[in-house]
Amino acid sequence: MRSTVTQNAISVRFLCGHAVTRSEDAAAVRAYRGQRGADLLLGDLPFARDQGVRLIVRLGGVSPADYLDEEACLVLDRVHLELAPFFALADEFRPLIVDGPVWGIRFLDEPHDPAGYPRGFAVDPLELGEAYALILKHLGPVRVASTAPPRYPAQVPGAGLAFGQCIHGQPFDAYEDATAFRREQSQLAHDHELLCIASLNANTNPVDNLTFFRSYRVMCALSAVDFVTAWQWPQGHHPEASFAAGLADPGPAVQAEVAALPAVCTR
Repeated sequence: MRSTVTQNAISVRFLCGHAVTRSEDAAAVRAYRGQRGADLLLGDLPFARDQGVRLIVRLGGVSPADYLDEEACLVLDRVHLELAPFFALADEFRPLIVDGPVWGIRFLDEPHDPAGYPRGFAVDPLELGEAYALILKHLGPVRVASTAPPRYPAQVPGAGLAFGQCIHGQPFDAYEDATAFRREQSQLAHDHELLCIASLNANTNPVDNLTFFRSYRVMCALSAVDFVTAWQWPQGHHPEASFAAGLADPGPAVQAEVAALPAVCTR
């Protein structure tokens, strides 16, 4: 049976240091890498638990190239080496993961279409499943996933999540709009016993903050979506406001949309 959550989690706060406001509906996505990352995560998890914040944690480097050999096969020893700082602290992490704030672990970015490889190449799903098994062996039962739409993780043993990501102004072939895309993607994820993360790019959208958060609210309201977040590239690469800057927009209409988000996420 598909795992379920009683409420959707919504990333209306990011874990930047410890700047998180307590909320039963608050969630965050944050990256951790190396020994410094492992130590930081060990401090963040109790704080997130105490603040009632759910987390998707990104462990290690996200580029598939970090783990593929010259024949484009995923090398498990490289995965183990990259994640060794987290595995070394597994006894301390496991209680905070199994009964704590970790909603999921993200490992690898877009293995179905990795950057730097020919179009049409994908990381072997069975090889990625071995990497997931390694993570589960050390850190215990937790949802593990890579940033990929449902059809790919449906082939990966041990995958627990699928991603549906989109950007304003970039229509999808065969879809009337982004909402139709997310609705189908989330249903497809559930058909394969995966939970669905819906995400809207926060700083490449050629739209005003009101339009962005209105679209975000519609995304949150989809009944088959299990976790909602926003993603963005580093500031300076794009002129549009960051997600945090959008949240701080003092406009009454924008703030009304932001204030409506927790309610539409409640299930």
